[in-house]
Amino acid sequence: MKDFLRRTWAEIHLDRMEHNVNELTKLISDSTVPAAVVKANAYGHDDIHCVPFLEKCGIEFFAVSNINEAEKLRSCGCKGDILILGYTPPEYADVLEKYDIIQAAVSYEHAQALSECSHGEVRVHMAIDTGMGRIGLLTDDLNECADTFEKAAALPHIKLEGAFTHYAAADSFESSDMEYTLEQTDRFFALREELDRRGVHLKHYHCLNSAGSVFHYDSRSTVARFGILMYGLKPDISLDIPFELKPVMDFKSSVSYVKTLKKGSCVSYGRTFRADRDILTATIPAGYADGFSRNLSGKASVIINGRKAPIIGRICMDQFMADVTGIPDVTAGTEVTLFGGECGQTADDLAQLYGTIGYEIVCGISKRVPRVIMYNGEVVDVSEY
Repeated sequence: MKDFLRRTWAEIHLDRMEHNVNELTKLISDSTVPAAVVKANAYGHDDIHCVPFLEKCGIEFFAVSNINEAEKLRSCGCKGDILILGYTPPEYADVLEKYDIIQAAVSYEHAQALSECSHGEVRVHMAIDTGMGRIGLLTDDLNECADTFEKAAALPHIKLEGAFTHYAAADSFESSDMEYTLEQTDRFFALREELDRRGVHLKHYHCLNSAGSVFHYDSRSTVARFGILMYGLKPDISLDIPFELKPVMDFKSSVSYVKTLKKGSCVSYGRTFRADRDILTATIPAGYADGFSRNLSGKASVIINGRKAPIIGRICMDQFMADVTGIPDVTAGTEVTLFGGECGQTADDLAQLYGTIGYEIVCGISKRVPRVIMYNGEVVDVSEY
């Protein structure tokens, strides 16, 4: 098995992902196809290992952000449908055809340009804007939207297979947000009814993201796009998820140096920390260049030998320091958990400390950090970028 430098690394536990996928799939009916959202390197979890594993778990539909991500999945042997959720320049129509990739048409003009650049047939899902304000045909005027959709369906070299929308607030139980999500759903399926009435019949209509799949499931959605919940994190940390979530990524490092600092000693840039007593400190070789945010300085703790060790001073590009006073057996090489599924401190927890979300934490783990792929506690492989 490939070795890796035990400086700072991210463990990717595929068995936990399998658990999350199985639990999510139980919440949808047979009329809805589960799709894995694996954009941004599978939310930082290493797509070249996650995707083949998900295929073994029965997933046959994948969603990515851009054409480079889609090509990468095909290059690693992905056989399932791949939908690009974002914009692809029309001049890449031949690449979409070559790799049998489904493209989101963000507007009628985009679909038309894809048609003009295509020499064969481009598979397309039309984006519908029901209230996200991002991409897609507006549904303010249902008939006008349906007219435009009909024109797109009639374009040569375009195989219009589906339509999709995206919820703006499906992860909120505020009454106004609940109403807004219902309005988005109603607009989307009203369009479907109008298109069916006009004889425009598509294979897929989908609106469900992670939160939508759990809290707003609608069997009319032919696809459920499993995103953050598949990775064991919450769309919103306040939500009660109806099954045990297992965070897939553990972010780890190891102690590089231990020393005693005398009372009055300062730590790190800006001298923001001054010891009020003699303390034992550990230097840990991870920093914001690895994706461990400087915003966690003086706010977060790490786990060493099962105990919390507060971060002291500012987190540097490549290192930070922690107070390990009273924690036994801390020496150079001792393992440190920055966040992880079994240590009681998740990426969601860290995100709360400086006002962000767990998505940003895991997506921000940099490419200099090797991903150690694990299954049932055993190392399967290592990805180094």
